[in-house]
Amino acid sequence: MKKLVLAAFALCNAATAADVPVTAAGLAGSWELVGAYREHRDGSRSDDYGVRPRGRLNVAGDGHYALQIYHAERPPFAGDFRAAEAAEYRRLLLTMSAHFGSISVEQDRLVFRIAAASNPQWDGSVQRRAFQLQGDVLEWRVPPRPDGDVPISVWRRLP
Repeated sequence: MKKLVLAAFALCNAATAADVPVTAAGLAGSWELVGAYREHRDGSRSDDYGVRPRGRLNVAGDGHYALQIYHAERPPFAGDFRAAEAAEYRRLLLTMSAHFGSISVEQDRLVFRIAAASNPQWDGSVQRRAFQLQGDVLEWRVPPRPDGDVPISVWRRLP
């Protein structure tokens, strides 16, 4: 009988933990980027920011956040940053993503209210993203790009 009660108690606790909704406060802390992919229309994936992308996501307890993602292999400018060629600036913009604002969880979606971003089309926008949080790993899907590819970001909570 004692084993049955303990098993029932463990099952109730497991169900309760799984049913706890994720909130912005539950995402608070620092996160390290561990994967950045693009999912193609056929379901295959490729690296979006190189094999070992670099990035950091910081979420405050009140839901404010700042995020940066950088391609793993970003060559330096040929000369002065402010006097670079157009191709170098293009490469710079296509090998990074940064934005800040506030984040919340609404109806099982991460909602980013983006104050400003490296992509000016995102300034002042609201993006709803499907996500999964499993332990200390957070994964979300960015809205599809014009070519139909869906960026996927995978983060690990830092201690």
